[in-house]
Amino acid sequence: MHWSEFSRFAARIGHTLEAVDQAEDWMLEYFVWFLVAGAMKPGTLANYRASLSVIQGTAGQDVSRSTRSRDLQLERRDRHGRHRARTPQEFSDLLAAAQAFDSSVVHVIRLMRWLGLRMREALMCGKSLETWRDLILQGDRRLPVERGAKNGRPRRTEVLADHIDETLDAINAALAFCRDRDFELVSGCHDDLKSAKSRLKSRFEQLPMRRELASHSLRFTYAVDFANAALDRGVSPVDVLTQLSDRLGHGPSRMKMILEVYCWQIRHRFPEKIHLPSDFVPRKQTKDAALSATSHPEDRSASHEPANRRRRPARGRRFQTNHEGKRPRQKFF
Repeated sequence: MHWSEFSRFAARIGHTLEAVDQAEDWMLEYFVWFLVAGAMKPGTLANYRASLSVIQGTAGQDVSRSTRSRDLQLERRDRHGRHRARTPQEFSDLLAAAQAFDSSVVHVIRLMRWLGLRMREALMCGKSLETWRDLILQGDRRLPVERGAKNGRPRRTEVLADHIDETLDAINAALAFCRDRDFELVSGCHDDLKSAKSRLKSRFEQLPMRRELASHSLRFTYAVDFANAALDRGVSPVDVLTQLSDRLGHGPSRMKMILEVYCWQIRHRFPEKIHLPSDFVPRKQTKDAALSATSHPEDRSASHEPANRRRRPARGRRFQTNHEGKRPRQKFF
């Protein structure tokens, strides 16, 4: 989706991209400023840049240097103080209010709270409920989250060890509710995902679920419970943050953000001065690591190409054909 928008933008400025590797740094930078001019929020803009960077990296190009927020002096998303974890009483009151208002919303709220799901993930997880139930009954606490995952990145959440019964009950109740509704927990007026999401947001506003206790507070509640339980078991603080970052779908390298954002209420449980691996300067990857499609994503984050490498201009190549004996370009579509 993000690449399609970028390629349409490139066509508007006179550069029809027939292959991914025809995109140049200046095009990506112009596209970023085009999105900024359209008043795109910093968090959404970061998602766009990350998607394009992954696509270009897969094609063998490193665009991380040309589209970094710091270099472009872009506004950073302020996540601090926006949400907090709910107390058990606040969560009980929320469920009671939702039950009296709209029973379908109750299932979404319970799944978000006990599995740390994003709103979109909970909204689209109906067809995964049976798989989750079977995994839990088999003793597996790691559950795959594939539908609705942010930027299409599948992840695996984890059932809280002290709340397995509550989680299983929430999954069974949601499954019984949506089984005869084509596995849809919330349905919109136009029978599509967009209208279903709009209806769910409207219900959240009416409950009310706003500001520090908006829907994302349910993920904060999951995060605080996960971190507290892990620390109580004697897991090292760095490992706790690594695991929590992975379970929340941010990958294993966003530990500093997890500590400052999701765990700000229990910051006192972590060392005052904690040296996190994410604070280190990333090491340079080798050519093989950058090109390997089967290597770990962290090993492919940097490119083997030098920063000052100039690419051939896209203009003038748009109508080139592949001659006999030459390797054809890799098409995106």
